[in-house]
Amino acid sequence: MSSSNIVEDPKRRIKEWLDQLKEFRLSTPFDFKDRTVVDPESHIKEVAFYLALEKHTYNDLCWKLAEKIQKKALSTPNIEEIREKAEEIFNISKTYDELCWLNAEFDILTNNE
Repeated sequence: MSSSNIVEDPKRRIKEWLDQLKEFRLSTPFDFKDRTVVDPESHIKEVAFYLALEKHTYNDLCWKLAEKIQKKALSTPNIEEIREKAEEIFNISKTYDELCWLNAEFDILTNNE
């Protein structure tokens, strides 16, 4: 590649680099357990973002959060206890993003104990 090509089209090169980066980030599973968390809020944002990319339904997010809460509180909850907690979460009327955030926050906070 000649130096004139590098200077002539920097916008094209930046766009290609960004496309590669997006493709890499979406195709590579991210292992959160091996990271040292310096800023928990940014880590929660990142986990919530990746959870949102998985495109769970609103009901699934309510159920996942209910399961996490009940397992932490009761260690072996039955389906009825999880269902009741999921209904409670659903009736609070949180947004999809808030449910992603709460699921991510619960995962991170319980993993750091």
